[in-house]
Amino acid sequence: MTLADRLNQIIREQGISKSEFARRLGISRNYVYILTGNSRKGSPTGKNISPSLAKLIAIEFGYPEKWILTGERNS
Repeated sequence: MTLADRLNQIIREQGISKSEFARRLGISRNYVYILTGNSRKGSPTGKNISPSLAKLIAIEFGYPEKWILTGERNS
């Protein structure tokens, strides 16, 4: 599962739009579209997010920070 897959899963499970996701995190909609693989310029490869953004997503939406960053669950 890629970062884009994980972010899209969070957005889908929360029942919010990508615009709402961006607003709640204080980031641009364009950045969310780039990270989720839906940019107009094509899907990016190898995109990562900072640990601080992963932590913010974890706090705001209740997902494990490690899973957001790497796709791994804590043991």
